[in-house]
Amino acid sequence: MLDFFRPGRYRARVVEAANKLRFSTILITAITGLLGFGVVFFIGALIASFAAGPLHISTMEGARGYFAVLAGMLAGVLGFVGAVWLVLRRRGVRGVKVAFGGIAAFALIIVSAASAVGIWYSMQPHVLNRNGPEPLLRVEVRAPETVTPDIFSNITAELTTDRNGADVVLEKAGETDRLTRHGYVPLYYRTSHRLLAIKFPEGGARLYNLRLPANPMPKRYHAWSAWQKPDFIDEPGSTGPKRAGTGPDIELRYHVETADD
Repeated sequence: MLDFFRPGRYRARVVEAANKLRFSTILITAITGLLGFGVVFFIGALIASFAAGPLHISTMEGARGYFAVLAGMLAGVLGFVGAVWLVLRRRGVRGVKVAFGGIAAFALIIVSAASAVGIWYSMQPHVLNRNGPEPLLRVEVRAPETVTPDIFSNITAELTTDRNGADVVLEKAGETDRLTRHGYVPLYYRTSHRLLAIKFPEGGARLYNLRLPANPMPKRYHAWSAWQKPDFIDEPGSTGPKRAGTGPDIELRYHVETADD
């Protein structure tokens, strides 16, 4: 056999890992950093709680607990930094990009935590008036001549939001004007999704999307609104509400009333 290579040592090129910060690297670094922080925080706080006695730290007002938490926080920071450095080195990141990677991982944790808190906060019910009684939504309902007074006198109303539901208290129709009724319902929560339903005793309803903001307490909403026709009609036996027509129908107007009015 022909031997084209002489015996001896030959240099082989070693390809260095790509010194790039990818999002996947930052994500893994953030997760590992959180894990390192949690593990080392627990270990540091545990050791500090045992060392608090020999160090003669007072037990008054939870001093030993504060000491353990502080020591755990300091240890957790070291654990976070160590875990971040180790992951970035293992992923081939070198030089000043290690610091950039640690900062990016920390920023990703902060943004994720802030987003989670923001989503949780937005899903919580927010009371409309924390320092006083809840405002009232005053309503006035009038029916066209095609609706008989007997049917109109037995209608009920309900306010539904994405936070709660409440029955509207409707007064009886007057003797002189039997096609007009007044009522009120408390407004408890901040929300811009308010649907008022007027229900007939034999079934069916008229649905009104109230044109009110999430916080309707400013003075401009204390005046009566314009008369509003239903946005949807739910007929008995139908598969669901449908868009209301342009013909005569039960109309609604409303305004907000607070304790200052």
